[in-house]
Amino acid sequence: MLKAINIILTMAILITSFFVINQRYLARQSYMQLNSLQNQAENLNKEYTRLQLEEGTYSSGLAVNDFAAKNLGLVQPDQKHVVDIK
Repeated sequence: MLKAINIILTMAILITSFFVINQRYLARQSYMQLNSLQNQAENLNKEYTRLQLEEGTYSSGLAVNDFAAKNLGLVQPDQKHVVDIK
């Protein structure tokens, strides 16, 4: 009778230890995945910030005026070349 109880307890300890080992392994994998996703989110936030700055630069009109003046040779018209249409 005592031998059967010892075998049952030994089996219970082995099963529990395998379960604990498996849970620790899964927790480590989940932590590595979380860390990877956090790095990815940080990179996406940096890219989003950079794109917002770039949008602000191009939406101001100064970049378009600069490109038109330097690359296309366009100039700002003066008042005598402007005609109002009514």
